[in-house]
Amino acid sequence: MKLIFSFCSLLCFLLLMAGCQQSGKPAQHINVVMKKYSFEPSVIRVKAGQPVELDVTTADVQHGFDVPELGIKEAVQPGKTTAINFTPTVKGEFGVKCGVICGPHHDDMAAKLVVE
Repeated sequence: MKLIFSFCSLLCFLLLMAGCQQSGKPAQHINVVMKKYSFEPSVIRVKAGQPVELDVTTADVQHGFDVPELGIKEAVQPGKTTAINFTPTVKGEFGVKCGVICGPHHDDMAAKLVVE
């Protein structure tokens, strides 16, 4: 019984350590501010194969941070930070748009995500 308990304890410890190593901070951390009718920065540069965390906020009304080609579609509420975590695998330039109609120039609200 003692041997089984020790083995289970060791296994739990190893799994815990493996989880800790994987949950480290992303290699790239970028703050993005959305507001009528722009993104800051307007060009977001990231490295392929490296984990990214975008902390997206809005300076005015609700917006949506959408990168359709990468499957990213997140609501961004006033007064809250939306953390978007992903690891880009494909290099290229991808359009970023607002996914929530935010006013008369909503269609002009665009940015670019460049994966290098």
